[in-house]
Amino acid sequence: MRGTFTTTCRRAVGIAADLLWPPRCGGCDLPGTMLCDRCRAELPLIERADACPRCGAPDGAHGCAECGRSELAFAQGRCAGVFEWPLDRMVRLHKDAGELRLTDPLARLAVAAAGEWTDWADAVVAVPSSPGAIARRGFDHGAHLAAVFARMADITAVEALRARPRRDQRGLGRERRAANARSSIVAVPGVTVPERLVVIDDVFTTGSTLDAAARALTGAGAREVRVLAVARACGGRL
Repeated sequence: MRGTFTTTCRRAVGIAADLLWPPRCGGCDLPGTMLCDRCRAELPLIERADACPRCGAPDGAHGCAECGRSELAFAQGRCAGVFEWPLDRMVRLHKDAGELRLTDPLARLAVAAAGEWTDWADAVVAVPSSPGAIARRGFDHGAHLAAVFARMADITAVEALRARPRRDQRGLGRERRAANARSSIVAVPGVTVPERLVVIDDVFTTGSTLDAAARALTGAGAREVRVLAVARACGGRL
């Protein structure tokens, strides 16, 4: 009964938001939809067969210049698309402009990229936003993405990670990103972590944040962690 009431309220709020602020395409700003047919056709999706199985980079199936010799705590990585138009604009609007109506199309892309992982995983875990980012934005975009992904994939979302105050990762180099992430992402004290986990994030850049999340989860008892991102920023840059 409670779930039905929550769903009804969510739908009512969505209808009211659409009336007050009509939806516009996250790619080209066309009114009437969150993702128009033209922009959907232009999405720079990554072919899984051609991607690096370790970090999800495009064209890395037979040798990846992105993850190279990096020591990563996660077993595998997948990404839905390259961080280019229109996907990059959708991600930025979702994260920085608070356009949470884009959560559904972004989560749908992540579910498609995950494929059979949704049957393999015991649960999905969000990369937590820092306290400063949540205070600035007023919401945790990663938690929204994980919750919608979990609903679409019919798996459990577990709040297993916590972020300490940290510098914004954007603008930092690979080594400073790794140090920043490892010092700030920790397992929730006393949490019981399932054995097989998928960690989801909006953008995979250098992999340092997802690596830190995987290290925290394996340290808390997870047997295997795989990572999933909506977009892959190649070259380690946003």
